[in-house]
Amino acid sequence: MDKNHIRNTANLRVAEIIESRSPAGRHDSVQGWHNLLKTLLSQMAPYMLEGHLVTFRQLKEQERFFFENRLQNIRVPVSVGALYLPPSVRYQALYQRPKGEPQSVPEHSPDHPPDEGIVLACRKSDFNVVINALLAKPPFAPAIDVYDDGQLLAGYVYHTIDECIANLSKVLQVHLQRRGSQG
Repeated sequence: MDKNHIRNTANLRVAEIIESRSPAGRHDSVQGWHNLLKTLLSQMAPYMLEGHLVTFRQLKEQERFFFENRLQNIRVPVSVGALYLPPSVRYQALYQRPKGEPQSVPEHSPDHPPDEGIVLACRKSDFNVVINALLAKPPFAPAIDVYDDGQLLAGYVYHTIDECIANLSKVLQVHLQRRGSQG
């Protein structure tokens, strides 16, 4: 790997983990994940509002508190739609299947998720560039990944959820705001 690649990060161990999971260039697992995110966003598109972060109607009390008190300072560019996917919704989507379908084995309890949820964002009518912010709890690291054309375009790793949230507006602006537009 050349010196200008991902290893220039301050934390060599984190860089090695990122590189091992998402090597440079096109990779089938990244393409599959990006396609899954694009499908989810296209299904949710009718409910997303440009310039706003939206979520589901029915949230657990702690999820609603998190959404209303910790995520409301995220500035979403006017041409972008963003969706907060709380842990309970993700758990239901991943682990609660209709009878007769194969049942996934949960990696965690629904009452003790490893994160505070996910924020997904894309341009309202363009699902090719997708931002996926995982608001992970320790011992995991909160991170923001940017996917474009089936590749991991950028990955930002943070020490805390608050640091990740504080940087999300800038990442949305840099990667999704159309050139020449404000907001």
